[in-house]
Amino acid sequence: LDELVQDMGGTPIRSLIITTWRSGSTFLGDVLNSHPGNYYHYEPLLDYDIVQIRGEPFASGAIRNLRNLLKCNYTNMDHYLNYGKEHVWLFNHNTRLWDQCQQHPSLCWLPEFLNPFCRLFPFQSMKVVRLRLSLIEELLEDPSLGVRVVLLVRDPRGTLQSRKHRDWCPGNPDCFEPVRLCTDLVADYSAAVRLTMKYPHRFRAVRYEDLSVEPHKGVQDLFQFFGLDFHPNIQLFLDTHTKVNVGGVSSTYRNSKSAPFHWRQDLTYSEVHAIQRACAPAMHYWGYRRAANSSHQKDFNPLGEFSLS
Repeated sequence: LDELVQDMGGTPIRSLIITTWRSGSTFLGDVLNSHPGNYYHYEPLLDYDIVQIRGEPFASGAIRNLRNLLKCNYTNMDHYLNYGKEHVWLFNHNTRLWDQCQQHPSLCWLPEFLNPFCRLFPFQSMKVVRLRLSLIEELLEDPSLGVRVVLLVRDPRGTLQSRKHRDWCPGNPDCFEPVRLCTDLVADYSAAVRLTMKYPHRFRAVRYEDLSVEPHKGVQDLFQFFGLDFHPNIQLFLDTHTKVNVGGVSSTYRNSKSAPFHWRQDLTYSEVHAIQRACAPAMHYWGYRRAANSSHQKDFNPLGEFSLS
């Protein structure tokens, strides 16, 4: 284990999930965090607000912040830490850290505590919903990180249906406009094709729907990809979080086989048709089938095949 612990001179296993809002990443992030040796950087770009970072003026600063956190360096992260003091969900998903914050509140936002505490953990996981995939190549190129990246993709009809229920999304164009979401999906596809060729053992793209239909198999495959052991806690998490619906829209207790397809009942066909019109290329690339009419929409299988080769 010493070779995975930074305080022992090792390099931790670093797992990075790239996606966008309401695409299943809270579930996948919590699966990774159910491993007892994991330190979870939850949405480290929360302080950028409801924007998608596709380039400058924000890209360089965002990548710098991600690199700092993956290296357990909180020293020049004042904006991030000050944001966290007012928005506790920045840290409270990181269960091992939050346990310490509850017991020692005065230490919680101090780099002098965070840096060494973070370095104790052999696994670092991070989920990012505000940064597009092409910008992540800079982290993949850094040999000192050895990061492995999963792009998590969701059917835009499911994503937009889910976003309707969040009060922070309507009125923010990067979140609420189908054209922007689907332009990002197309750009992410192009980047995914390139990264699959360049980093076949360190990059993978996964659809949320495929993961949800077969959660145990999908998660086992991802743990193998990340180089993580399938700890009994992971099995327990999946057994308790994929079979029933409990809690609100941000709960990760879901009947995972039905959750991704709820949009078929919740959206009108006119809403679906408008999304399909704006998203035809994205749906084609990622293998999502079109609904032909309102009766077809209710019970068809929207999943086709996709390929990155």
